[in-house]
Amino acid sequence: MKKLLLLSLTFFLTFGCRTSNFTEIEKRYIIANKGNKKFYLIDIIKKNQQNGMLDSIPMLIIDGKPYTYNIKDVHEEINISKRSIKKVEIMDKEKSIPIYGKAGRNGLMLIYTY
Repeated sequence: MKKLLLLSLTFFLTFGCRTSNFTEIEKRYIIANKGNKKFYLIDIIKKNQQNGMLDSIPMLIIDGKPYTYNIKDVHEEINISKRSIKKVEIMDKEKSIPIYGKAGRNGLMLIYTY
């Protein structure tokens, strides 16, 4: 029983804590992978928030389909994996607002898949 409890605790600390470090908004950007690869888009967002390119809820366009998380309460699951991502381009707030209007006010991530 002790071993099972220790194993369960180790599993939770290894795999459960990383998700708990994210806000509910950031969790929207989890992709269909296991392990740390599922946080790939969140890591890109955080990096680009530091340099001022993106705000907390950037719009995603995946292969031409918009996912506008900043103007909808309900969101669709991002059904891609890191392995299927060919390229990610970041469009900052100033450039995305004239093109996408209110939906682009937090910046934009253009994602191209294989």
